[in-house]
Amino acid sequence: MFIVTALAAAVISTAYSQALKYFTILRVNLWSLGICLLLLAVFATIIPYSSSRDVVAVGLYLWVALFGVLAASQFWMMASLVFDVRQAKRLFGPIGAGAIAGGIAGGYLATIIAGNFGIRALLFVAIAALVPVMLISIYIWRKYISKQMSQLSRKKKTSQLRESPHRLILGSKHLMLLCGIIATSVITAKLVDYQFSALAAERYADEDQLTAFFGFWFSTFNVIGLGIQLLLTQRIVQRLGVSGALMFLPTGLAAGAIAMFFVPGLGAAIFSRLTDGSLKQSLHRAGVEMLFLPVSTAVKGRIKTYIDVLIDSVAGGLGGLLLLMLVDGLGVSIVGISVPVLVFVTAWFVCVLLVRDEYLEAFRDQLRHLRPQKEPRRLKSRHKEVLAGFMRVLEDAKMNLDDKQLLYVLERTDDLSDEKFHEPIVKLLGHAKPAVRAKALRSLALRDGPNLLDHIIPLMIDDEVVVRNAALEYCISHHLEETRELIKEQLKDPDPNVSGTALVQLLVETRSNPDMRKEWELEKHFNFRRGELRWLTGPDAVTWRLKLLKAAGRSGSELGKDFIAEEMESLNLAVAKEAILAAGESLDERYLLRLIDFLSEAPYRPYAKSALVQYELGLVNLLPAYFKKHLIDLADIRRLPAVLERIPSQQTVDLLFAMVERYNPEDLEVRLEVLKALNAMRRDFPLLQMPTKKVFRQILTETKTYQTTINNLQAQLAQRNQGSEELQGARNGLLNLLHQRQEGNLDRLFRLLGLRYQPADIIPIFRGLHAANHQEKISALEFLDILLENNLKRLIIPVVEQGIRLAEIDERSTLMDAEELRIAQFRNFQRILRGRDVRLKLSVIYLIGHMGDETFMPLLRLNLESPDQRVRDMAGKAFDKILGEVLK
Repeated sequence: MFIVTALAAAVISTAYSQALKYFTILRVNLWSLGICLLLLAVFATIIPYSSSRDVVAVGLYLWVALFGVLAASQFWMMASLVFDVRQAKRLFGPIGAGAIAGGIAGGYLATIIAGNFGIRALLFVAIAALVPVMLISIYIWRKYISKQMSQLSRKKKTSQLRESPHRLILGSKHLMLLCGIIATSVITAKLVDYQFSALAAERYADEDQLTAFFGFWFSTFNVIGLGIQLLLTQRIVQRLGVSGALMFLPTGLAAGAIAMFFVPGLGAAIFSRLTDGSLKQSLHRAGVEMLFLPVSTAVKGRIKTYIDVLIDSVAGGLGGLLLLMLVDGLGVSIVGISVPVLVFVTAWFVCVLLVRDEYLEAFRDQLRHLRPQKEPRRLKSRHKEVLAGFMRVLEDAKMNLDDKQLLYVLERTDDLSDEKFHEPIVKLLGHAKPAVRAKALRSLALRDGPNLLDHIIPLMIDDEVVVRNAALEYCISHHLEETRELIKEQLKDPDPNVSGTALVQLLVETRSNPDMRKEWELEKHFNFRRGELRWLTGPDAVTWRLKLLKAAGRSGSELGKDFIAEEMESLNLAVAKEAILAAGESLDERYLLRLIDFLSEAPYRPYAKSALVQYELGLVNLLPAYFKKHLIDLADIRRLPAVLERIPSQQTVDLLFAMVERYNPEDLEVRLEVLKALNAMRRDFPLLQMPTKKVFRQILTETKTYQTTINNLQAQLAQRNQGSEELQGARNGLLNLLHQRQEGNLDRLFRLLGLRYQPADIIPIFRGLHAANHQEKISALEFLDILLENNLKRLIIPVVEQGIRLAEIDERSTLMDAEELRIAQFRNFQRILRGRDVRLKLSVIYLIGHMGDETFMPLLRLNLESPDQRVRDMAGKAFDKILGEVLK
């Protein structure tokens, strides 16, 4: 009969799947239920005839074996279409409990009816019970499912349904593992059931005792399964996830099989069968059904019943054949059956462990379109091919006047020490484009090679200043003594672009050689040129200032430090910017505070950032002292994280956390900027370690703040349309501000999660939670639920889910009565007015003033002595207004 059942299942599941190509799920379900009803009617009609007994017996056996699987599959299919994955975690337990309770009630009812009225009456009762099932299916479809299936989704579904179910399954690792879990569970259950039945038959030779034994334990299995479904399934699924829930049944069966080796007997068999009987249709079934949830509706419609009916029946048939082969063919003992049980349980474990990753990947795929776009990568090629390409560009330079391409290749070859590039670059010294000639000179300055002085000297008198300057820099860095007289002439040149460049380059060259600097009289040259500025006007004056600032910044000495400080205050934007950069190149501590001040001045901000970054760890080490002494304005502190993120050091990470933990714990903008900087550092410098404990503390803080914000929002939404227009306006102002705070909380929370988990996962989740599509929000939340560790999951998921629900309800959805609402609002206002968020305080005080409720007057008194003038003034006005209304 196992083989016959499997063949019948194959025919039915294939026909069912094919029917879904042309008809809706509802219509196919109704037709299948109608056929089942018709078959029962036929059996009831022919059962009185003695010649039909065998046909009815076989028919009812197949009907019961297949209907139980088919009806359950249709039931869970409807449930998965009605509920999303978050609702399923909460409701599949109670819903499944209804199925178990129905099975228990049906068993007792069948015993009573069959015992008192006969099998035929029982069949008619079964027919009558199927009718309301069909009516309920129609109601659920029309009320909950048909609204979700738009014309667009139907078109999409039609295009997907052309592929056969087995191809869809074979093409999906997730579905293959799902089938593996179902198949191994069914086969293992067959083996365990055999052990239980065989040992029970050995113990109880009397048929009545055996019947009583089975009756007691089967009813016990159902009762325990009902208790698990009602009390534990929801909690286990929410805390341990789907894969955790699926681990319980194979773990219990493995324990029972091992116990059978050490303590062989009916007790071990009862334990194994109890585990299977109580968990399979409760916790395990809920977990299996949840594995179907990330599958698209179109694919689910084709494969769910196919898997439930065919895989279950075929696996049952294989389990039966395996038992025949082991027991009758090989003579394996009852205890020996535990060996294949352990083998199949091991395969089961593997499938569960693998399906967790696939379940996670399924939700990741649903949010893949929300991932940040990556910058297009350059084509990968081998090193030799790259070098050959560079050589071709350099060798063909005379024929190809594309200077952009040449400049790019010269830039890329600066870091390559290969000698074969030397000769082609030398040839570029005669290129028609000045930019190419200058870049070739600077590229050669970075290389060791033969003496090129004869090639360089003519370029010292090139028509283009950019080339002359490049040649001058080359001579100073490579042939300073040989070209001494020529360089001295350049120092005296009236053109600041020539003499200024010579002065800058000589100061750089003699930075570590004070004797040579003294020999060249560079300080004298610098001071002379600086003195001339008093008489210079126009472009030359500006150019000289720029050159002298560059020289002072790169001198590596006290030369021109006061000049830099003076010019940082210049009204000329170009000069001030150069002075800022020079201050950064000097790495002198005296400029730090002024450079930090520039961060809050938009025109100078990029240059101040570049200057500050050059201080590197010097800046990081000095900032804590500045913070303690309150030497930096809050507006500048808010800009500092954008500077610090470019200094790759573990000390920088520690300082950024200190900024939000010790120095500015209450400023929301500083917190956000710090988190942005930490996110950037994790992206750009992945080897840096983000301190786990500090990240967790910040996550805890943000989660508590988010919960408080949601509580405030709920209380205010419940009263949104109450009171006068002025009161409603004040309340709407507070609501808008609370919504802003909620978004800020969520942003900071997910930036913190991005420090602990991969940003490629966290960013799509954050975007999904803000999507207009409800399903995307649910997928994002479930993905987050799977991704997080248990301690973070329990902390974050409830408040984020509450925030999603809050965005989708209106003020009428509150469950609080007027007194509860009043108490909740008082507590929320109390927290805000004791906090440090000035904007929220002002908004709450303004609302209290319009409410005119004397209950809130003690809260106003607390803020009459606030250190913030705006809060004091607003609290005074609100207090006087309420007091005036009370005295009336």
